[in-house]
Amino acid sequence: MIHILYIIAILILVVCYILTTMYFMTRGKKQTDTLIHDLEKDKQDFLSKTLAPMRESEEEKLKIAEANLKLLEHQEKLQEQKLEMAEANLKLLELKEQVENEKERSEKLLLNILPARVAQQLKETGRSVPESFDNVTVFFSDIVDFTRLTSSIDPTEVIDELSDIFTEFDKIFSRNNCERIKTIGDAYLSVSGMPTPDTNHFSNILNASLEAIEFLNKRNSQSAMKWHMRMGVHSGRVVGGIVGVEKYIYDVFGDTINTAARMERYSEPMHINVSEETYKLAKDQFDFTERIPVEVKGKGTINMYFLNGKIK
Repeated sequence: MIHILYIIAILILVVCYILTTMYFMTRGKKQTDTLIHDLEKDKQDFLSKTLAPMRESEEEKLKIAEANLKLLEHQEKLQEQKLEMAEANLKLLELKEQVENEKERSEKLLLNILPARVAQQLKETGRSVPESFDNVTVFFSDIVDFTRLTSSIDPTEVIDELSDIFTEFDKIFSRNNCERIKTIGDAYLSVSGMPTPDTNHFSNILNASLEAIEFLNKRNSQSAMKWHMRMGVHSGRVVGGIVGVEKYIYDVFGDTINTAARMERYSEPMHINVSEETYKLAKDQFDFTERIPVEVKGKGTINMYFLNGKIK
């Protein structure tokens, strides 16, 4: 009996031990699960607190990167616009240069057909009023036997010869403050004292005439073709103005022009025939040879003089 009770006591102890062990194991598991849960929560909290700023920082960086990209795109557009503006400005400069070149060319062409003062007046006002000038000296010349000499010469060669002679005449008369008015075939007409008044109008023309004779003599000595000119000079009142509206031509009118042409007609080859009016103005500065007076229709008797040179 005692033995049975002893066994029962042992069994009770074993059961109690087992139950106690199971209790503590269950409790320990709960505590472990709670601890793990708390640790996991702490971990999540830690990660949230740690990673959130990092995510925010990355988002900020992404926003900054996008803003920088947009800024770069804007800068590229600005550069493209600047390039387009530069190209447009370059085209404008080229166009401006072309306009200025054309303007300069037009002005040069205008100066080739009009006296400088008249051309300036035309540019400023769009018109030029005819003017009368009381003190003008006129030079008129033509080539002796021009028609006969050129009948057997190629027209192109004739034009080249006249161009060479008259180009040098232009230089000579311009250098002496004279204004070439026009050429008519082999005739050359120049004036001094208009459209800009000049008290030395007579000496300007006479000096230029002497230089023209000297040039022709030198040219004839070196050229196969020999050209001889008659020259006439007269001083008096002249009217000048633009003729035409589509093709501007500055021309001169008056009895003084006709008399200068008469002086040329009654001259001799390679001589400068001067009227009495011009002779009276220039006799103290230049040497003359008096000629036999001639009877001219509508003018009566005219006294004439050959110009020999300047008085030394």
